[in-house]
Amino acid sequence: MNNQCAKCGRMESEIAGDARRLGLLSELQQGLYTCCQISEWADEQLSAWLEAMYQDAQLFDEIGGPNECAYVYVRLRRTQR
Repeated sequence: MNNQCAKCGRMESEIAGDARRLGLLSELQQGLYTCCQISEWADEQLSAWLEAMYQDAQLFDEIGGPNECAYVYVRLRRTQR
């Protein structure tokens, strides 16, 4: 998996990882989408996640951080036999 796309510059293994994260690996393997499309969508998704994290951090800073912490203990259910 050392092949590199001449257009988007991504390695084949990077494209496969991006496609897997996007849930489009089988579509990529079937040839429905190109590596360049997958890489563009993966970049868009990363950009959206980073923007959302930035906005969350700003909101967190505006309210002055956590005023109260509450810990909730969760009891795990055992499988019934």
